[in-house]
Amino acid sequence: MTCIDPLPGEKFPPVKLFVVLGLLFWILVTGLGQAQAGLWLFTADEKKSKIDLKVTLDLGITKDSDSDSTKVEGTMIAELTPDVPPVETIHITSGDFRSTKSKLQLSYSLGPFGLFGKAKFSMSDLSIRIDPGDAGEEAEVDEEGYFTQEDNTPTLRGVVSYDVNALGNESQGEIDFSDPEQFPEDQQGEAFAIEGQLTWDGDQPVLKFDFEIEQEVETEEFEGITVLVLASGTLVARGERLADRPLLAIVPIGDGQFRLAWEVGAYVLEAAAEPTFAEPETIDLDDGRVEFIADPDGDQPQRFFRLRSR
Repeated sequence: MTCIDPLPGEKFPPVKLFVVLGLLFWILVTGLGQAQAGLWLFTADEKKSKIDLKVTLDLGITKDSDSDSTKVEGTMIAELTPDVPPVETIHITSGDFRSTKSKLQLSYSLGPFGLFGKAKFSMSDLSIRIDPGDAGEEAEVDEEGYFTQEDNTPTLRGVVSYDVNALGNESQGEIDFSDPEQFPEDQQGEAFAIEGQLTWDGDQPVLKFDFEIEQEVETEEFEGITVLVLASGTLVARGERLADRPLLAIVPIGDGQFRLAWEVGAYVLEAAAEPTFAEPETIDLDDGRVEFIADPDGDQPQRFFRLRSR
């Protein structure tokens, strides 16, 4: 066991002793890799991932639905804390998943025997994104790896070609979901929950989750018809570490102080009163700074520190 002796003629008062013991515990935890967050890039397994697309046309007096399915390719980034099992929290910060099928085909017969009209749709370049600013908060991971990350706002992308002849409305054309003039931001999809499970295959994390995203579309191109898009499915992805976690060295320098040092990099230093970092305090660091002196704190008899990439 590592011991820290007082300097000659010096005795640690209780507060300093608690600080020393607290930091020693932190060193032990960090050495075991249990308190460090890590960024992982997860790549979708195309054979096990799919999206089921169901689109309903609602004329008010009648409606009809059709569906199509596609395999999925793409990636997402997640922060795991710690970045070795057992993981305590996960935060999916971004994602971009695309259809492997060139076109999804949908057709409709509205009313009995198509009395109110017919319609055909095809959707190409379908993708579902979660941008960094639209991801929910980090989620706790239970003993079996299950978690729920709430309030993720999706961005649906793709080009829809349509041929509609209903209620006297005959129109053909395209709608580009990424064009704000054709598809206003106020018609973005509602926030959804990611309900998943994180498991490990050796030292590689495997992420599996189900999702369901709804989006309502109203456009002047086919006035009087409301389009409800439901994208649901399952994603299975395997992770690889984006970068080695930064190493934080802690050395006692006397008077209950400790010097924290690290290699040059874009890092954030955080402190907390408990090892779970439920309420971390961010310590402002100038660019290029590679050390920090930690002083005893009577209000916090033990403090824990971690260094993470920005």
